[in-house]
Amino acid sequence: MVKSYDRYEQVKAFGVITSQSNVIWLQPSSTQSTKSAGRAISSGLEEILVWDIKTGEILQRLSEGLTPGASNSSTTSPPSPVSYLAYHELNNLVAAGYANGSIKVWDLASESVLVSFEGHKSGITKLVFDKSGTRLCSGSQDSTIILWDLVGEEGLFKLKGHKGPITGIEFLSTDPESKELDDLEDYILSSSRDGLLKLWDLKTRQCVETHLAHSNECWGLSVNSTRSLLVTSGNKDQVKLWHVDLSQPDNKKVSERGSFDKLSKSRCQEIAFKDLPNGIELFYIQNVDRTIEMFRVRSDDEMKKGIAKRIKRLTEKGFDEDEIMDSLRESEISMLIKPFATIRTIAKIKSCIIAGGSSNSKKSLDFLIGLANNSIEYHTVPLPEDDIKKANASDIHSIKKFSIDILGHRSDIRTIDVSDDDKLLATASNGELKIWNILTFKVIRSFVLEGGYALCCKFLPGGTLVVVGFKNGDLELYDLTSSSLVDSVQNAHGNNLETAAIWSMDLTPDGKTLVTGGNDKCVKFWNFKVVKDLIPGSTNSYATLMKFQHKQTLDLNEDVLCVKISPDAKYLAISLLNNNVQVVFMDSLKLFLTLYGHKLPVLSIDISHDSKLIITSSADKNIKIWGLDFGDCHKSIFGHQDSIMNVKFIPETHNFFSTGKDGLVKYWDGDKFECVQKLPAHQSEVWSLSVGYSGRYAITASHDNSIRLWKVSEDQVFLEEEREKEMDEMYENTLLDSLEADDVLPSKGGDEGDDEDQDMDDATRVSKQTMETLKAGEKLMEALDIGIEDVNNIEEYAAQLMAYNKKKSGTVPVKPTPNTILMAYGVTGQEYVLSVLLKIKAAQLDDALLVLPFSYTLKLLRMIQIWTNKDNITNNIVNMSLICKVLFFVIRSNAKELVAQKDPQIMNQLLLVKEQIRSQLAGAKTQLGVNTQGLRYIKQQWKLTHETQFIDENEQKEHDDKKAIKRSYATV
Repeated sequence: MVKSYDRYEQVKAFGVITSQSNVIWLQPSSTQSTKSAGRAISSGLEEILVWDIKTGEILQRLSEGLTPGASNSSTTSPPSPVSYLAYHELNNLVAAGYANGSIKVWDLASESVLVSFEGHKSGITKLVFDKSGTRLCSGSQDSTIILWDLVGEEGLFKLKGHKGPITGIEFLSTDPESKELDDLEDYILSSSRDGLLKLWDLKTRQCVETHLAHSNECWGLSVNSTRSLLVTSGNKDQVKLWHVDLSQPDNKKVSERGSFDKLSKSRCQEIAFKDLPNGIELFYIQNVDRTIEMFRVRSDDEMKKGIAKRIKRLTEKGFDEDEIMDSLRESEISMLIKPFATIRTIAKIKSCIIAGGSSNSKKSLDFLIGLANNSIEYHTVPLPEDDIKKANASDIHSIKKFSIDILGHRSDIRTIDVSDDDKLLATASNGELKIWNILTFKVIRSFVLEGGYALCCKFLPGGTLVVVGFKNGDLELYDLTSSSLVDSVQNAHGNNLETAAIWSMDLTPDGKTLVTGGNDKCVKFWNFKVVKDLIPGSTNSYATLMKFQHKQTLDLNEDVLCVKISPDAKYLAISLLNNNVQVVFMDSLKLFLTLYGHKLPVLSIDISHDSKLIITSSADKNIKIWGLDFGDCHKSIFGHQDSIMNVKFIPETHNFFSTGKDGLVKYWDGDKFECVQKLPAHQSEVWSLSVGYSGRYAITASHDNSIRLWKVSEDQVFLEEEREKEMDEMYENTLLDSLEADDVLPSKGGDEGDDEDQDMDDATRVSKQTMETLKAGEKLMEALDIGIEDVNNIEEYAAQLMAYNKKKSGTVPVKPTPNTILMAYGVTGQEYVLSVLLKIKAAQLDDALLVLPFSYTLKLLRMIQIWTNKDNITNNIVNMSLICKVLFFVIRSNAKELVAQKDPQIMNQLLLVKEQIRSQLAGAKTQLGVNTQGLRYIKQQWKLTHETQFIDENEQKEHDDKKAIKRSYATV
């Protein structure tokens, strides 16, 4: 019988507050109070998290995709993390760009994905909605820009021209003051790390202007609300200002005004404008260090006054007109831009956004800031009560109002442990210890570690005490019930002159003795002693406390990296820096075995429940399984692509988990020496691993700040199926790589691809082959085979029946039996093909049609002819737009082959289709025009009866008097 194993699947990923993407501020929801600071959207790796800013709780968690570890999930690559977020307030839509180049548009109300797009080859760096929310523009690390149609659910075109990742995108309109949502923007401004600034005309799909914005790299751009002032930022402290006027001819629409230097020498990450209610225009520059610099743009009146004062002052000094003009040109930017304020945070800033809509917006300016230490802060900048124009930058300071930091660590989690009742989880990092409830995934205790950098921790029996070992050699004991530090041993390893890190610790099965190992070449044994301590301020009141009591020390000749006690408390395994593992007797501490074989230091050790097997993992990427009776190596396995940080047996079995710096978690059979499951989910190094005492779950913590819970599911794992799945994934990835190609749209002046070098500033078709598009193409081919067969059978039967009716002799033709699928659905062949075509997503239709061989293209053209004939056109009029779209794409992509065929039957077929479609579309056009005019008339009538307009009587009288005829004379 084939052996099966339990399948471990990811149940929850937690501990991440904000990861790679930017943060977004939202208005308070209906469930929040009106005085709430609102909501914050951030990315939790592959998830989108919506937070309550005031309470720090998660309101929504948006995720879509296969569960890591499931039978249909990937075994090679983890889920792609979110790299950029954009929000459209009017439609309540969130667009999420991912690191693999895909884009998903979420509806926040229903928490579902409305549409998915595939078009970029690498991570999304920028997403911008247009004014109406019907179009989305995306920029990527592959240096391309794609305009997506959210209504048609397709990519309109891809703009190529930049040579580096896109860093900024802005929609521009010739009429920026228009309030009509139907007025679509006609231009796009884009910046890239190639240092170029480009202006694209969306109607002609061409780049009309290119400017060298910065000599090195351009890291961001922003346009003010009037669409007249543009700000770009370079690699270090240079900031440039540009004038934008789309009414000017090409090459003059964007012109440089000047530049100035910001305070921070680090590069800019984000630029944005903000208009205050009193007409003050501000913009901020977010740097990648810990500062946000705010600047005020002086108004035209202030500029006129300033220029007049400067001219007067220079004239008094004796300057002539030319010198005065030169001086004014040089000082224009310094007069226009004035530093307003600087916000400083405790950690590096990853992204920020101005939080609008608060009740005191006239009195303060609020910022939502995502930090690089896995936290989000909400800062308030109080505005001066008197004239803002006279305020100095040194007088304005920010106040941190709220912080979201409880449900995550500020730095890497280096050690985790599970309580003996499988209900609590302890995670420790640099200066922080958190205790989690595994059922609710909430933090129930949080400690500030006095010892500093924690390297190992352990729950004592009962789950109320936690021991923590530190890098500086300290050993501390924390009590969860009182939330206090119970005992601390300074320099538990090391001496008064030099400290030594405690790398590992383990408890004896009875929980009475703690064993610690450090890089002072010692293994120390500690007992727990209960003492009564006098309560400060009292005379006879005592508190019962638990203290560490040093029992004995085992001196070794190398630094100790890991210690492990066998479940029968007979042996102690010690990993040394010389790549060896020593096994000693627990009672006498005499050497029992020495395990040689690893080429680099052993980082983790574990012993099976029956004390028969010992496994070791090393920085040499190998896992070795040894017999504990004779110390013989049963098997050496090349386990991971990088150092293997942890190995842990599953209780009551010889199966074990391993984690490595390659980000993978693997599940092994220790008897057959085979990998049962690969669990890719973490985005970077997996530092720590813990297995529950019941063996039903495992928990891993990574450098990406995430903690992931893997639990046994109802499904089973069969090794043969897992190997087949891995081979299929390798084949699919190779197939998709071979299909990757970009088809350039044919230019008006010549054939497609005439000049291979002319790849700059052109528009191409949005195309990316995925397994979904390939499967959609295969389904369409299967449907065409069934449909054409059915059509041929019916035509043949009709011909035979006609011949029989003429001759009235011979056998009566038998009506053909339809295909089983057609009988099941109760449709004809041509209806079935159309239904399959309708099920293909609009964004995947073009790529699915590209898969069709030319022979199937001819079959599809024949189907289109049937769909548009006079017998079927009435039923298919609703799908006419799709039929026309498919027809045009098929003709365009197969034009050369169709011409080369020189088949009169194909030509006649196309002419017939053209006549059928044109006649029908002419009637539909007339009907649509009549309906449009009817709706306009109804709208006008509704306005007359429902809308009233206020008219000032005095103004109306003056207006009438001006137009009135003064005198009139009768002609006799």
